[in-house]
Amino acid sequence: MDNSFSKIAILIPTFNPNHNLIDLVKNLSKFNWAEIIIINDGSYKKSISFFDELKKFKNINILSHSTNKGKGAALKTGINFINDKFTNLNGLITVDSDGQHIIEDIIKIANEVEYRKNDVIFGVRSFDNKTPFKSMFGNKVTQYLLYLFNGISIDDSQTGLRYLPISIFNELLKLPGTKYEFELECIFAIKKLGYKITQIQIKTVYIDANKNSHFRPFIDSAKIYLVLIRFSFSSFLSFALDITIFVLLISYLESIIYATFLARIISGIFNFYLNRNFVFQVNKNNNLIKESIGYILLWLTLVTLSGLIVSSLQGSPAFLIIPFKIIVDLILFFIAFYIQKNFVFKAN
Repeated sequence: MDNSFSKIAILIPTFNPNHNLIDLVKNLSKFNWAEIIIINDGSYKKSISFFDELKKFKNINILSHSTNKGKGAALKTGINFINDKFTNLNGLITVDSDGQHIIEDIIKIANEVEYRKNDVIFGVRSFDNKTPFKSMFGNKVTQYLLYLFNGISIDDSQTGLRYLPISIFNELLKLPGTKYEFELECIFAIKKLGYKITQIQIKTVYIDANKNSHFRPFIDSAKIYLVLIRFSFSSFLSFALDITIFVLLISYLESIIYATFLARIISGIFNFYLNRNFVFQVNKNNNLIKESIGYILLWLTLVTLSGLIVSSLQGSPAFLIIPFKIIVDLILFFIAFYIQKNFVFKAN
């Protein structure tokens, strides 16, 4: 019996499981885990026989929600239970219940914990033209958005096979989200808290074209993207305010430069307030002066670039100047957002 996994718990959230979960637990029970925790997330009564079968395996603990609350809520229930029960764990491995994660890959992640017990470890899949649309949808888009907005480089943002060290449990329990968006919130928290993400390649397994997965590509992806939209919403508001003020001022001022600077001063103050207090929710103990200086330096750089680039159309009619300014400022918006998120308002 391999005792090297006795400081790792296995956490499996499930809703209306089938025999794939029985097979998974049967294989997992051959190893000496700290415990295998299964969260019954409000499954239908017809699933009772599966849970009764699972109780026959050793070292199994089944926790149940009276109603279906979502994968995020199930993960939180398991993390909270493990956090209260164990004090000497290295961490836990989350595993999906539908059979997509084979035992060899779970063991591969567990073996890596010996060398990286304080890191976060993701089992990442590869995607090709054989991947079902339900599983392919949104993964690549989310990958690019995570990198663009947050500087996070992950090949498979929606993988359910993850090792999480015990030191991060309390922070994860504070996160919003009760469904699939919780897993993306976890990625943001991992980056914010400074944990290293190690990626381990795993096999891509789809059973019956993944039809048993409860991930709803349009609804749940929309919820995931709402997390990203939350971070960018105030910048769009500030952008709209800037354009509105610019349009008003350009009618009264002869200089594009002056109109640009005045509009940007007003929208900049508005943007700083929103970003610090609502978007990035900066700790009140953070250094306000340091953040203000960083923001002002960024603002000066961007407003200068905007003014210089747009002023290249000095003397042109407004119907050319205004669309050109919108394009320039949209490009600068992405640059500004990345720098604010990762440097100016970075958590201490």
